[in-house]
Amino acid sequence: METLAPPVVAVVVAHDPGPWFAETLASIATQDYAELSVLVLDTGLSEDLAARVAEVLPDAYVRRFESNRGFGATVNEVRSMVAGAAYYLLCHDDVALDPDSVHLLVEEAFRSNAGIVSPKVVSWDDPVQLVHVGMSVDKGGSVVERVQPHEIDHGQHDAVRDVFVAPGGVTLIRADLFDALGDTTR
Repeated sequence: METLAPPVVAVVVAHDPGPWFAETLASIATQDYAELSVLVLDTGLSEDLAARVAEVLPDAYVRRFESNRGFGATVNEVRSMVAGAAYYLLCHDDVALDPDSVHLLVEEAFRSNAGIVSPKVVSWDDPVQLVHVGMSVDKGGSVVERVQPHEIDHGQHDAVRDVFVAPGGVTLIRADLFDALGDTTR
């Protein structure tokens, strides 16, 4: 019996993206995860992104909004648009994923029994420079970065760990958890 991977919907919230958007879409198109579909939520004011998306991801679904209500409010629309997903991969329009990112995130979600998983984030222009690996909290309750400014990636943050805050550019969340949390923008 063939076991299928759990279905993941990559939800890309795009707001008037620049020329980098093609690279963002291409990085999603090259994922080695078979059960991945793509939903682009277009909140831009200048152009309809459907043609740009179709050039790179012809099977992606694009929904255009008449106004920009912000990332969170836009992502909340997924509840009424998607059925059958096990996970949502919530993405900004300016991220470029490694080809194995989705399957590694899903594997870690299973291994750790995690509801939310996020990757290590490196600089777009200098991929050896760390940007985020999550944030922790000090004993006084203040949020603290785990990386230093301009810190070079030598693999020192490759271990899986619990974090207080996950970076927001790319986040894998279980669909049932997302639905249970409900609309937090009200």
